Amino acid sequence: MMIAKKTWRLLGSIILISFVAAGCSINETDLEEVKGAGLTYSEYFKSYDGLDERENIHYYKPISLSDGESSLLNDIEERMNLFHSEKLPFHVDEEKAYLVTSKDEKGKPKDEVQLSYFGDTSEEFFIISVTEVDENPLKGYDYADSYDSIGNQLKKEILTDDLPIYQQIVTTNSALLYSYYDYDETNNRIGTVGTAANEMYAYYNKCIYHIGYLIDQEKNTEEMQEKMLHLAREYILGSHL
Repeated sequence: MMIAKKTWRLLGSIILISFVAAGCSINETDLEEVKGAGLTYSEYFKSYDGLDERENIHYYKPISLSDGESSLLNDIEERMNLFHSEKLPFHVDEEKAYLVTSKDEKGKPKDEVQLSYFGDTSEEFFIISVTEVDENPLKGYDYADSYDSIGNQLKKEILTDDLPIYQQIVTTNSALLYSYYDYDETNNRIGTVGTAANEMYAYYNKCIYHIGYLIDQEKNTEEMQEKMLHLAREYILGSHL
């Protein structure tokens, strides 16, 4: 089924949020608003960014990233950085973009975009969440421990010369809750799914990037973790490193 050009222009705006410096709000009028409940955020960093405390929340029916005319996809790719799912270490069976909007205490709109890439089952996924913020919430965060509150590995890596990216790697039998948006087609409703996942978190260009991924445990080697970190950096910075 082909998607109208107007919808693909909106999709371009959605993906553009990932590297526009400011004013990256989205014209959601072209999307279908649906019922929903719950928010996604980093369980570890929520006390710094406050993303679990958003109000005036609106949910929109997700858009498939795999449908549409190839010429339109090529047109989008010529103008902005897209994440190329063939780089993932599993076959991607489903690709969707979600939009969730809210307002801050001053009534200023804030957009969150989630790009979801799932394998043949929910056991393998790569999910990018990008949320608008006014300033870097990590200015007050003092990285001192190499483990999160559950005991999984927490690494501070370099995103740019003056900005870090944090990588949480599941190394125990438990993990902090990782949540993502999911669409219930039967009830036409957005909800959240909670699970365990490896996570990455960074601030860049007035946006919070929260990435979660789950792959076969046998593949989750140090080499693979470095590869996934590289993919995250590449997407956030909008460059092919």
